[in-house]
Amino acid sequence: MRILVTGASGFIGRHLVAHLTERGDEVTAVSRGRDGAPDDLRQVDDWAGWPQRLDAVIHLAALNPARSEAAARDDAALMEANVAVTKTLAETAVRRGVGRFVYASTNLVHPLTSEPFDESAPERPQNAYASSKLAGETAVWGALGSGSTEGVVLRLPPVYGPGGRGGVAALLRISSLPVPLPLAAPSASRSLLSIANAVDALTVAAAAPDAAGGTFLICDGEPWSLGEMVAFSRQEMGRSPRLFSLPTHTLARLASLFGRKKQYEHVFGSLVVDDRAFRTATNWQPPETTEDGLRRMLRDLHLKRRGKRR
Repeated sequence: MRILVTGASGFIGRHLVAHLTERGDEVTAVSRGRDGAPDDLRQVDDWAGWPQRLDAVIHLAALNPARSEAAARDDAALMEANVAVTKTLAETAVRRGVGRFVYASTNLVHPLTSEPFDESAPERPQNAYASSKLAGETAVWGALGSGSTEGVVLRLPPVYGPGGRGGVAALLRISSLPVPLPLAAPSASRSLLSIANAVDALTVAAAAPDAAGGTFLICDGEPWSLGEMVAFSRQEMGRSPRLFSLPTHTLARLASLFGRKKQYEHVFGSLVVDDRAFRTATNWQPPETTEDGLRRMLRDLHLKRRGKRR
């Protein structure tokens, strides 16, 4: 296949380009301002490097700042990067006769909930980034319209793996500390997605006939609680889990006392997806277990720590 990948220098993009290349696909890797690509991807229609006869565009490029960064609260910047650019790319794909447009969105367009949910669940974005990604989905479907370019939207959970950042990486780093943690009682359960499974699902979405026109949630499989991830990490390091129980209402009260109620809800809320629709439409089975994905990430973090000590 001839595939164009935006956001090719990002965490998922680097792995996806390598995966597609290894498969034998002809890949055009696009990153803003690199290798002749425009600094502003809204100018992509004028880009002389746009390949002919593309089978698919996989759009990963996005502004996804850390929650502590000011950009995470800059609605205008998020809408420009995640909606305006997406709309332009989808319109260009239609004009250039691309077969399929795959858009990487987020499961954060759905609210925290204690019950597993599927694609029919309410859409109430959890933050400004998620709002911009949901608006990006709308822009994709509007741009594709009734044209011949097929669309697929994948709502990704947190993607983890070697070189990744975010909540999973932070939790694994905390797990390496020799301190007990109050996570023995049932805590937040989260659907996860290893980088190997993410690139495989994106590859499948670019070609599977019955995925066309669909919006899908995907994940590794069974969710993991925070305590399970910490225990697994410490056991892999040959350590005791060192977890103790603290009632969730006590944690919530402490968070409120210190003005951290929103942070508490983000960390301890559950978000478990039902991805049967994608698996049924495409016959997709994740090639990697969560255990193996976490092991690979732990090895990477361990090697980085050793490198810093030298």
